[in-house]
Amino acid sequence: MSKEPFTEKLNSKNFDEIKGKFRHKFLNRTILLFLLLILLLALVVLANQQNIISIPQAVIDYLSLALTILMSYALASIVARLTVNRIMYLFGDAFEPEQRILLSKAYIALLYTIATIYVFVIIGIQVQDIAIFLGLIATGFAFAIRDVILSYISWFILLTKKPFKIGDHIHIEGIEGMVKHIGMFYVLLDDSPETYDDFYKVPNKLFLEKPIRNYGRGQFATEFDLYLTKTPVNTSGISLDLSTLAEELNTEIGKTFSSRIDLRLDSDKEGMKIRVYYRSCYADRDIIKDKILAILYRSLQKSSRTGDSDTRGTNC
Repeated sequence: MSKEPFTEKLNSKNFDEIKGKFRHKFLNRTILLFLLLILLLALVVLANQQNIISIPQAVIDYLSLALTILMSYALASIVARLTVNRIMYLFGDAFEPEQRILLSKAYIALLYTIATIYVFVIIGIQVQDIAIFLGLIATGFAFAIRDVILSYISWFILLTKKPFKIGDHIHIEGIEGMVKHIGMFYVLLDDSPETYDDFYKVPNKLFLEKPIRNYGRGQFATEFDLYLTKTPVNTSGISLDLSTLAEELNTEIGKTFSSRIDLRLDSDKEGMKIRVYYRSCYADRDIIKDKILAILYRSLQKSSRTGDSDTRGTNC
């Protein structure tokens, strides 16, 4: 499988361990940062009240205001950390995993918005001032992080329009694998889901620019061509009986896999070829193809030897 420059192959012990380790990583770090800052400011204010240090009253007022702001956001972070999973659990199976991801992010954003409104009320900012301030900030912010905004938009489209779901097998730009996670910046594709040893991180915006082939979760159609002139077998004089070959393939493959193989004779500018059609799940696709090629090669080799024997007998 080719490795494109926009992808990054990651090694890990186990995908589930990584998922558990980084779950709510943002909230955990945010809570820790707020608690450290609150502790620092509280110590400074307490030291001033105990006359251990002398700080001007104007500075104390600003520090008290900052302490109130930090406590508001810390409380929002703690509430989000403690309730986000329970809120999602209340919905049960009413929403798909992709929709639950979006709802959890929206719930966290709502809590921080409430905390921000409370801070604005404490500071005494008017609604008109808030609108002007947010407009200026949003304009400059959008130009500064337009790539990040594009990733967020792509993430939102992937979750709402659902060109694929978690658990589907997809193909994009030479990368194939099972969708393990749809993040705000990357989609994790695992090309060996049975081992969890490695996976690819594909940028979200790529899914808006490149075509996606979604194989789904069950069996999907697969086909490949076998050019007779390029096989390591002398095909001159071979009499092809595709129905017999297909019956032999279905008998052999059917012992292990529930897949039916169809053969068609076709040609193009490169010569005569056998087109092979079959359906399988993603994990069995390459294994079945390997068995098909082995059986076809053995059959063609046997037919070649038979043809040579018949030719030699005729010449005599």
